[in-house]
Formats: sequence, structure tokens, C-alpha cells
Amino acid sequence: MSSPRDSPASEVPSENVLGTLSIRDKSLLKRNINRHHNNNLSAGYVPVHEEDLHKTGLRGRKTYLFWTVVALICVLALANLILLLIILSVLRIGLGMESLEIIPNQSTVKFYGRTDLGQIYKRDGLIEGYRDEPLVITADRSQLLIDIVSVERETRQRVMTLEEDQILFQRVQSFQVKDPKSGKEIFSTKNPNFGLPNGVRHLHVDFATTPRVTSPVDENLVLRSDSYIRFKGNEGTRMEGKNILWSADQFLFLKSVNGSIILNGTRGVSIDMTQMPEAPSGLSGSPFISQFKVCVCMPSGKLFRVAVHAGQSSHTACMRANLAQHIDPCKLS
Repeated sequence: MSSPRDSPASEVPSENVLGTLSIRDKSLLKRNINRHHNNNLSAGYVPVHEEDLHKTGLRGRKTYLFWTVVALICVLALANLILLLIILSVLRIGLGMESLEIIPNQSTVKFYGRTDLGQIYKRDGLIEGYRDEPLVITADRSQLLIDIVSVERETRQRVMTLEEDQILFQRVQSFQVKDPKSGKEIFSTKNPNFGLPNGVRHLHVDFATTPRVTSPVDENLVLRSDSYIRFKGNEGTRMEGKNILWSADQFLFLKSVNGSIILNGTRGVSIDMTQMPEAPSGLSGSPFISQFKVCVCMPSGKLFRVAVHAGQSSHTACMRANLAQHIDPCKLS
């Protein structure tokens, strides 16, 4: 009887012998070989010692380093969660946001309440409000500037400057002001004439630059100020009307830098003499005073009147005026 550790190779016939065996003999031979392998449990095993094997996994310092990295990742994840909760609570992010709403279908961002945006870049150049809500843009203690940026030329041009006391538009083809309810045009730079809408009788401005101010033929043009009114023309100032009335609580100044001052009227020019100072003519005991002559102080331009007595020439009345120090009308305040 062969030992279970013996190899069955000795029992395997050679190729010449296999060629002469019948099918039954080949089947029996194969069954014996399989039975031998099944009974030989030690076949294919090599005896080893566990102490000599290479140990796998993390051991020693590598274990401490691994758990340190895991703890650091957990701390970062916790900090990120706290930061996310703070952002959600401050911005009130839920179905929307407290200060803005994004409308993707119309590519629109809707802001609620007061919003501090700093610099805004708008690709289509449109800044609009809703129909029933006014669009209010403010700049606290600073200017509001609107520029046009040319991507192709890489240039930026200033088109609007909003300051505390003025609004300046420049480099624009046209500017329009429309009624928010009816949409009717109130003012446009395409039309040089600025007409007040129906029902508006007064226009209040602090400063206006215009080449011409007119009123309808059958209505008066009234310019009134609580402090003072100043007309200035780089090429002169011309006033025309059926009647021109100037009145002031204190003074009226007419000044020409390099030209003349001409007062011309079809029916003459009249001046209210009740508040105008009078210079004595130097004649005492003169009879009835028939008229006065208006004289001008140089270089202040202040007006005063001199009495022209009967028999005197009005051309020399100003030269005969008594301009003593205590009664000089040019020095009286």
C-alpha cells in the first residue's frame, strides 16, 4: 500500500500504455488519481513560522499620525459647518434671501430695502425699477459715478456724476425725463425748448445754464428769489418784453466787462425814485423843481438822482452835484 505522501506520478502510465487502454480502464485510472489527491491533505503546503512573517497595517507612530489627521479633518468639518450656519442665519437663506431674489427666467436680480453694493457692473447697461416703486440710489458722503466700459477698446468713460449739489451728464447722445405714471416726455435734449407740463406753474432751481428763457406771449415771466438772482452771459445778456420790471429789497447791479449797458424802451425807461438817494445841486432858494437827472457813480455803478431846476441844462446836472464827504451818495450804504 502506498503512503498518502507518495506522488501518484509512478502510477500514471506512459503515453504508449495510455494509447492501449480501453475507455473503462482510463476512467478507473482517473478516479484513482483524484481519490489520491483528495486524501493527501498536505499536498501544496509549506511549513512556516508566524514570527518570521511580514506584518501589515498601521502600527506604532503611523497609528498616532493617522488618528491626528482624522481629528484635524473633523475639526475643519465642524468649523465649516459653524461658518455655514452663520452665513445662513445672517443672509436669511431659505426659499430665497432677505435682501435679494434671483429671477433666472428674466436674468434679473431683485433687491429689497437698502443695499450697499459698492461697484456694480451691468453688461446690458440697464438699471431699472418696478412700476409702482421708485428707484432710489444714494451715496453717503461721496459721489455716485456711472461709467461706460468698452471691452474692445479697454477704455472707461464717465457719463454721469451725482453730487450733493449737482447732477452732471456727459458723453451722452440724448437725455430724457418722463412722467412715471403716464410715460409722457417732460424734457429731452433732442428738443432745445423745455416746456413745463400742464398744471405746473412754478419751476424751482438753484442753478440753471440755458441760452434762452421765454414765456408764452400772453403770460408773464416772473423770476423770484429769496436771496438774490444773478444773470451772467459770456457773450452778453439781452432781455426783451412788453414791460420789464426789476425790483429788489436792497440793490440792483448792472455790470458789463467789455461792452455797454443799454436800457431802451419804446415808451422810455422809468425808475422808481422814492428809494433813490438825492445829491444837492448846490443852489439854495431855487424855485420849483421840474425834473431829476439820474447819475452813475464810478466805478461802483451806483445810481443817484440830481435835481434839475428850471433854466438849467440837464447835461451838466451831474457835474454840478454837491458831493461833499458827509452827503456823497456814492459812499452812502
